[in-house]
This record gives sequence, structure tokens and C-alpha cells, in this order.
Amino acid sequence: MLWIGMFLVLPFVIIISYSFFESAPLIDGVVGVELTLSNYVEFFTRSVYLSILWDSFVIAVATTVITLVLVYPAAYYLAFSDIKYKNLFLLLFILPFWMNIVIRTYAWRQVFGDGGLVNYLLSFVGAGPVEVMFTKPAVVIGLVHVFLPFMLLPVYSSLSNIDRSQIESAKNLGANRLEAFIEITLPQSAPGVGAGVMLVFVLSFGAFVVPELLGGAQNSMIANLIGSMFLELQSWEVGSAVAVIFTVLVLALVYVFNRVIGLEGMYGGDNA
Repeated sequence: MLWIGMFLVLPFVIIISYSFFESAPLIDGVVGVELTLSNYVEFFTRSVYLSILWDSFVIAVATTVITLVLVYPAAYYLAFSDIKYKNLFLLLFILPFWMNIVIRTYAWRQVFGDGGLVNYLLSFVGAGPVEVMFTKPAVVIGLVHVFLPFMLLPVYSSLSNIDRSQIESAKNLGANRLEAFIEITLPQSAPGVGAGVMLVFVLSFGAFVVPELLGGAQNSMIANLIGSMFLELQSWEVGSAVAVIFTVLVLALVYVFNRVIGLEGMYGGDNA
């Protein structure tokens, strides 16, 4: 509790306090403080802030959906097959965990750049160079690559814990493979899918490095906006207000997700 209080609660209390100040104390060289709501009013009245927040949400949703679509078939195959090198394939999926995110993102810059691999391959079919770098698709692809293991591990774990005898019993009772999957496998894998979806969505919603390197200034996400407020514009009070709004929004989305899906079922709760 002491650790959480010092490194989580206390910093966030400071951020909340700054969000209500006219000028950030000590940062702007002022000693006294004046309370105001103007920082929050500025966020909700400037369309650029709301546009960046909406773009961040759309990119996070797209990243989550694409990651799930890519991961589920692979996790299903690994969980239900008896291939000899199953552990090796699983290791290859989580291998990105071992490499620095900046290095991985810079590798995509070499692929998407004007003289990168994509345009090099297009030149063989006579197609002109396409602008891939500093676009939203580039950001989504980079985020999918980074957060794919966060989806794979819970989905694979959930699928691995399914009793195969239940699937065989369903088939013996007349269900075909698709019906057995819909009635047995899919519902029992829902906790892992829910956990993976929540992890990938929250992490991609607040991503900083990937949109900074692949999206550029024209495709900034909410974390980049907060970072620029603190580091470049030195507007700590507005940056704090944006950070508070973003945190409250994420907590609200997690709460809704919990009400709809039930987070307790993802971590050993009753799934009956």
C-alpha cells in the first residue's frame, strides 16, 4: 500500500490538483495558486483536442479488433493441436516482448518509408510510390505488432484450459465442428478474449511511442498530446486536465466493460 500510495496515488493527486490551477505552482515560478475550471473548459471547447481523443479511440478499437482476428486462429491451433514444436511457435509469438519497443517501431519506419520495403516491392509491378509513413494505418500496424502478445497469452491460456472431452461429447450428440465450436469452445474462451481485449485496448488507447514515430504530428494520439503539453508547451495545468479526463474516460470504459462482460470471470471467478 505504501508503494502504491507513493508511486501511483500521490502523483495522480498532484496531477488532479494541477488541473484546477490557473498556473502550475513552482513550474511557472508562482507560489500562490488560483483555482479554476478553465483548463477543462479549454479541452471541451477546442475541437482539436476532441478530434485527437476520438482518433485515439478509433485507432485503439481498430488495433484491438485486428489483433483479436489475427491471434484467435493461431491460439486455437496451438491450443488444440499436438504439433511437436508447439512451444517453439508460442515462443515466436511472444518474442516481441524481448525487444525494445523503439527498435521495433524504427524497423517499421524502414518498411513504410519512401524507399522502404513496401514501395520497393510495388516498383516491381509498376505501381508508383505510396505514402504509408505518418498515416493512421501505419500506426495501427505498429500497435498490432507491439501488443499482439498481450492478446495471445490470455486467449491461448483460456483455450488450453478447455476440456476436450466436452467437445467430443458435443460431437457424439450430433453437433458438427462449427456447432461444437460455437456452443463449447467460444463461450469458454470468452474470459481470455475479454482479458486480451481489455489489455490491448487500454494499452493502445494510451500509446505514445508508436504514434510518435509512425504517425507524426498529424496523427498524434491522446498520449502524445499530453506529452507535448508537459514537455514542449510547458502547459502543465492544461496537460493535467487532459490527463485526468483521459484517465476518467478509461476507467469509465473499463467499468462498462466489467458490467457487460464481467472482469471477475477472467481471473478465476465463476464462469458458469
